[in-house]
Amino acid sequence: MKRGIKYELLNVDQKGRVHLPKEVRKLLKIEDHVIAEVEGNRLVIKPTEKIDDPLAFLSSINVKTKKSPVEMKREAEGVLEHEALS
Repeated sequence: MKRGIKYELLNVDQKGRVHLPKEVRKLLKIEDHVIAEVEGNRLVIKPTEKIDDPLAFLSSINVKTKKSPVEMKREAEGVLEHEALS
């Protein structure tokens, strides 16, 4: 994708994953995570900034879950700890 091109057809695999081309990731400085938002009938993918306070970050996004931000934080920390030990 060249700078200034707005649209590129991306494939969605059977698990629902979308591969972002290397040029897009590099241009937007995407490393590990993005934020996906649904706006009407559009999917908007935004790069994340470094998250200094995970609880504040979780509180700032609209998530359809019955878990509180504190519960989500604990779950995320557990996943990170498990990945670090693997």
